[in-house]
Amino acid sequence: MEKALSELVEPVHADSFFSVSKSGEVHERLCYEYLDPEGYYRRVIRDEGLLRKEIEKLADNMQYFLDQERVEINNERVRSRVDYCDIFLKGATEVVSVIYLIDFAGRFQEGTNKIETWLEEEEAPYDFEILWRFPVGTNIKEIVTTLDFEIYGDLVTLWAHEGDEVGGYERMEFDLTDTILDTR
Repeated sequence: MEKALSELVEPVHADSFFSVSKSGEVHERLCYEYLDPEGYYRRVIRDEGLLRKEIEKLADNMQYFLDQERVEINNERVRSRVDYCDIFLKGATEVVSVIYLIDFAGRFQEGTNKIETWLEEEEAPYDFEILWRFPVGTNIKEIVTTLDFEIYGDLVTLWAHEGDEVGGYERMEFDLTDTILDTR
């Protein structure tokens, strides 16, 4: 019965926030929102053993997909790692969130740096947004992506709507030369 209920859970939205540090560390908070009309995740959350198994399964599945991606910082391959996963209910609604914290790191250099990603090409199954936060003062030089995007100083927002073609090759070039380490 639990398996049948889990198959009724439908992904409806995703958003991601990347925080880039001068040291080369990149921290991501990835949130998937699901419509859960039969309360599968409400049942899971009430059973500690079931919750532990479900979170482990979700984290393992996400790690599998991350391992399929290729990410490079300044032409060196980096590995993304799931460090945290949890399930959150959205009040009294049928919407549930699964949150992942994902980390990767590379070596930045003085001047221009680039982060490149090769992703599977697909049709977006739902709307999603991505926000990249670079160190204060970073000069974003170039973005290559199939996604729509805007650059706001040292912030980049990207998005896609359900049905858009997404994935493939992506590149961000940015200059850290004039960044501020201490914003006090």
